[in-house]
Amino acid sequence: VVAHSLRLSSALLAAGRPHEVLPLSGVTHMTPQETVAENLLLLQLDFLRRSLSRPADRA
Repeated sequence: VVAHSLRLSSALLAAGRPHEVLPLSGVTHMTPQETVAENLLLLQLDFLRRSLSRPADRA
């Protein structure tokens, strides 16, 4: 539910916790559109790589 996502984002922001929110207009994370699905997976992969990398890897 969008309202819950926005509430969580607000709480994370208030707590100073880094996070990202990608609002999807007209599609969901389970979209049947191949191009959209591929781009979402690439964004998720990029997020995981950035979030899980060691500090030395980020340089």
